[in-house]
Amino acid sequence: MNDRLSSTIEDLIQRIEALAPTLAARASETEQRRAPLPETVAAFRAAGLLRVFVPRRYGGLALGWRAPYVLGRAIARHCPSSTWLVSIVGPHAAYTGRFPVAAQDEVWAEGPDIVIAAATVSRGGRLTRDRDGVRVAGHFGFASAVDHASWALIIGATESGEAISCLLPRRDFSIEDDWYAAGLRGTGTKTIVADAWVPAHRIVSSRILIGPRPPGSVQNPEPMYAREYTPFVAGVLLGPMLGATEAGIDAYVTTTRARVGALFGNRPAEMTTVQERLAESTAEFRAAELLADAVMNHLLAREADGGSISPERQLEFGRDRSFAMKLCTGAMQRLTQQMGALGLFDDNPVQRFARDVAAMATHFGVGWDRNMVAFGRALLNPGDVQEHPFWKT
Repeated sequence: MNDRLSSTIEDLIQRIEALAPTLAARASETEQRRAPLPETVAAFRAAGLLRVFVPRRYGGLALGWRAPYVLGRAIARHCPSSTWLVSIVGPHAAYTGRFPVAAQDEVWAEGPDIVIAAATVSRGGRLTRDRDGVRVAGHFGFASAVDHASWALIIGATESGEAISCLLPRRDFSIEDDWYAAGLRGTGTKTIVADAWVPAHRIVSSRILIGPRPPGSVQNPEPMYAREYTPFVAGVLLGPMLGATEAGIDAYVTTTRARVGALFGNRPAEMTTVQERLAESTAEFRAAELLADAVMNHLLAREADGGSISPERQLEFGRDRSFAMKLCTGAMQRLTQQMGALGLFDDNPVQRFARDVAAMATHFGVGWDRNMVAFGRALLNPGDVQEHPFWKT
């Protein structure tokens, strides 16, 4: 691996800050293109940001679970859609590093800087056992950054209810351009269309894949490939959530300081109601930040010492992720509403950040009903803690 890209998280942060003005300037164009810009992907590749989750044996950085939290927050301050490529799509490499080594060798045959998209059976796709492999047929949804992907991770259940994950090379699928979304427009989260047979070495039971000591951990002993996966990957949205909200509040402050009322020539910055709403939104952000930090600090301590994370604690983390997300969504909604008609325009950066934060809130890792019901049920029925619902549809 190029020594210049043998990086620490701090090195990558410096490279992100160097890219920051360009990312911010391209944010509107990224939205209009409805996919990551080729120039952004190339810049991330040159900075080593596509190697964060790739195993070291293939030239990756394998930086651990602090990376998506810190890097995702840093990039989201400038373009939330672009951070998706690192914080949400990036961990697909960590999934892949848990597959059998034969599958890993295929995926990274061309080097560590590739994009691996992921899709689910949510759009009507079918996974059918066929000989010693699986037939992948139909439409598979929510494949972020798939325009730039060399491989796709398909996640779902077969006709018998067997939950599996399998890997498809780019030659085996096409892309349906259907990503017309209210927020995170620049993530390019399109639909995969496939009719292909997948051999056995590129198929793993999803329960085995996300559990401790999956097949790939023999070659990749680092925690992100060897430890139970769910508690860690469930938190990848926290960094982008905080970065986008923080930047949205900053954009609101900058805009409001300079605003003059169109009808009466008044200055909104001098209105006590404006000041009060801003203070409340900043308090919500700070509370969300404290919750997110507490979740990540516990996870990182367990990553370092190899300790277990109890089912009860996992349910608590789900509650805290969802509540932090709700706080951020509320903080941004309040500020855009206060801006009146100005808050309706797509080119208003406050509105863009608000839409992106609202879109993040739909992700199942921070799903309100899913996580809150699970925690409440466990609290009322001690000793009857059910499996965490993160992977349940």
